Amino acid sequence: MKKNVDTPIDILELSYVIERDSQSGDLSRSLLQPGHTLYEPDPKVPRGLRRHLPSGNIELSYWQDGKFVVAKINPERESDN
Repeated sequence: MKKNVDTPIDILELSYVIERDSQSGDLSRSLLQPGHTLYEPDPKVPRGLRRHLPSGNIELSYWQDGKFVVAKINPERESDN
């Protein structure tokens, strides 16, 4: 499939749509729908991560020795892994 790279992108419009959808939660919901996992920094834990799973679980975790270590699962359910 050939992509059209000659079409200009309105960066301001794109950033407006992303900000709007991020604040409303629509962006996260649409990304999680196909079963994707989202990661974000955990603002309370230095170098910690939050892993948002399609099930609704949010795993608070970190990387250690090349492995993803889950410290806590919110809400308290079994891990999706």
